[in-house]
Amino acid sequence: MKIFTLCFLVLITGCIAVSAQPTVTLLTFESYTFSDQFSAEYGEGKIGDGFQWGGGLEFGLSETTAIELIYQTLNTNVSYYGLDTNLNPKLIEGKSAINYMMLGGTRFAPLNEKVSAFGTINMGVGWSNPSDELQSSGFTRFSVGARLGLRIMLSEKVSIRGYGQVFSPVQWAGGGVYFGSGGTGAGVSTGSTIWQFNLGGSLNFRLK
Repeated sequence: MKIFTLCFLVLITGCIAVSAQPTVTLLTFESYTFSDQFSAEYGEGKIGDGFQWGGGLEFGLSETTAIELIYQTLNTNVSYYGLDTNLNPKLIEGKSAINYMMLGGTRFAPLNEKVSAFGTINMGVGWSNPSDELQSSGFTRFSVGARLGLRIMLSEKVSIRGYGQVFSPVQWAGGGVYFGSGGTGAGVSTGSTIWQFNLGGSLNFRLK
């Protein structure tokens, strides 16, 4: 699913870029992601805070609209309650990378010649790479996101942006985002929708 979704996002972005002959901007992302709690079967689980970073390409279709293909990742601590071999609640802790590959649409609202407000809506795929200590195979899920902020043009080619952002792997009926304990007495899995909020900034370079 992950490989298929990534190929689909690249294909769609490429088709739009070729047909529109847009401007092309290299995007960077550097942000602080806040910790998030989720409900687990045997108590609360937690995804820790940390530094989220990434990059991507933005294709400007007009002065006020653009599409983007982006990747962002966070490597942080994760904990949740599973069961030990005696079926007693046990806190399971480890690290996991949480990754997003997203296709988005952006609308700019110029405030003056240099400054524009903007909003972006994203859709794509989110997946995790948990450490062995988490006793989990991770997840791959359809994900959504949004970003609001300001763009300041330092020159014709260089801009900086400040933004607030949220990403969420979507929980479907009967499924969800899983960190599960396999190999303990009960083989329990836990599921929850994750909401990852972050505040960040970026330095960006127009390539075309």
